[in-house]
Amino acid sequence: MNAEEKNIIKTLNKIGVDTRFISLYKNGIYINNLKFSKFSRKKEDDFRKEYPQIEVIRSKLFQKICIKVSRTVKNQIKPQVKLYIENNNSLENILLYLVLEPYKRKYGVKILETKSEDTLNVSNYCQDDFCLNYLNSMTEGRKITNNLEENTIYPLKHVKHQWICDWVESTNIKYSSRKEMNEDNNKEILNFLEKHIPNVQESIIQSVNYLEKNNQQQE
Repeated sequence: MNAEEKNIIKTLNKIGVDTRFISLYKNGIYINNLKFSKFSRKKEDDFRKEYPQIEVIRSKLFQKICIKVSRTVKNQIKPQVKLYIENNNSLENILLYLVLEPYKRKYGVKILETKSEDTLNVSNYCQDDFCLNYLNSMTEGRKITNNLEENTIYPLKHVKHQWICDWVESTNIKYSSRKEMNEDNNKEILNFLEKHIPNVQESIIQSVNYLEKNNQQQE
């Protein structure tokens, strides 16, 4: 955290904002949880008196994404851990930085752009990636497993890619690339299921997790 960011955090703390529930990114403050951050309109007015150039972004969709991420990583991120996020300026990796940035203040973690032996890798795989992989395994007659890499966390595992795309449209964030979910047979199957079964992707992931857990207990 540079000197300017430290001063911004001090100012927010001074006016009563809980900075564990906001993210700093360039010239913006993104609210992760409006209730827990206590970032009222009155406090925003007080903050703007000192930092008129910094935008405060309130997005219900972003808050929804942050809630999903916090539930996913709550038992995976330990205090003082070093997180490696590839700095490729992709939409997904920018989002990863945004949703994990508050953990600098929650747990004293460090977010690094260089991988080393003591870093925990952060994958940008989202819910769609997992479900399409499961469908690929099923249609190809292979065993369906999580295939999680060692020393890696998947904060976006329960976040739909469409949420990410819809969210960024409401921001001024500039990115160089983003995932494209190409239409193939399995994507068509997933699209069909989504039209007829509520929360089908979440159900698929929960089913695979259940099967994997039972298989491990039987081995």
